[in-house]
Amino acid sequence: MSASSLHYGFRVPDSTRVAMEIYEGAHLGRDAARAAGSLLNIGSGDPAFVTPAHVREAAKAAIDAGRTHYERNPDLREAIAVTLERDHGIHVDPGGGLVVTPGAHLAIYDVFRAWIEPGDEVVMADPGSYYHANTVANGGVCVRVPLRPERGFRLDPDEVEAAVTPRTKVLALTNPEAPAASVHTRADLERLADVAIRHDLLVVSDELYQAITFAPAEHVSIAALPGMAERTITVNGLSKAWAMTGWRVGYAAGDPRLIAPVQAVNHLNCISLNTIAQVAAHAALTGPQGFLDEARATYSRRRDLVVEHVRAIPGLDCAVPEGTYYVWVDHRALEVSSVRFQRFCIQGFGITFNPGPVFGPSGEGYARLSCSPDTSVLEPGLERLAAAVDALGRGVQA
Repeated sequence: MSASSLHYGFRVPDSTRVAMEIYEGAHLGRDAARAAGSLLNIGSGDPAFVTPAHVREAAKAAIDAGRTHYERNPDLREAIAVTLERDHGIHVDPGGGLVVTPGAHLAIYDVFRAWIEPGDEVVMADPGSYYHANTVANGGVCVRVPLRPERGFRLDPDEVEAAVTPRTKVLALTNPEAPAASVHTRADLERLADVAIRHDLLVVSDELYQAITFAPAEHVSIAALPGMAERTITVNGLSKAWAMTGWRVGYAAGDPRLIAPVQAVNHLNCISLNTIAQVAAHAALTGPQGFLDEARATYSRRRDLVVEHVRAIPGLDCAVPEGTYYVWVDHRALEVSSVRFQRFCIQGFGITFNPGPVFGPSGEGYARLSCSPDTSVLEPGLERLAAAVDALGRGVQA
């Protein structure tokens, strides 16, 4: 009997439906990609680099040494604590102030599972990433604050405060913002910190792209500001900066009183991160650091390439990204919905990217392109994008 013929009367919970919608949106065009055969993905969130050799060698050595059992690697936790102090100005206890997780996604899930109760409100940016699903999955209420182009797609502290009610429990930040590719200023973060302190809010700050920040923008961790260490959980990981998406190394850091319940939830989910990935992460954080500068320089060159091509296409526009390896493209002048525009590009021109509404209602009229792919993908992909827009301009129906 096939699964489709079973009639148990089960109903998928609304919270799960939200997760399913996000999953389906993130993989929109997957079947079309298979049918098309040669599809160029110019919106990929996966770095095109290979994990550095010294990291891979450390993992191989750990396998050969038989490190195939549970580990709660104290050396890795110490290395993360040193990195947070050096790069973020955040002091954490490596014993009680860190949870190491299979990816930053799970870190966010564990934080929300530990701290969100039904009815709690979470103030978050729109467009954004996974805060929405994690809020709904735990019975919370999403309160979206739009990232406006006139503010450089940075949160407006006045709008954030206006969104706070007696039911607000969490202010969820992403810095740098993904997909909007902005970096919050120190002045705005100081004002957001003041809002959090006066309204007694827990702050969750996703800083996964911190190492991919382009001068003159300056990355500031809100947890390092006065009065914020005791009320902020910082989420980060090695996936993006170190081209280690497949290793799944993330973490949540903060005051041990905030982290203890997160650690308990994480233990229920997975007991611990796999040992080989822990060894690899330790090698990345304690070994040669030149890869980070080289990758950031490469992303900067590709960013300039994408921005130049996009701005040369009539009907498209974008700001110069300050952080991440994304380019947030405004296609509202084309007068076609984001999803229809993406499907038109897939089916007729063999390119794909992420439609803006995947990241929230404010994403309508936008598309997320990426500076991550190699130029051998980006250059022909951008040419196909120009051809697609030209076809729309000639009256071809999307």
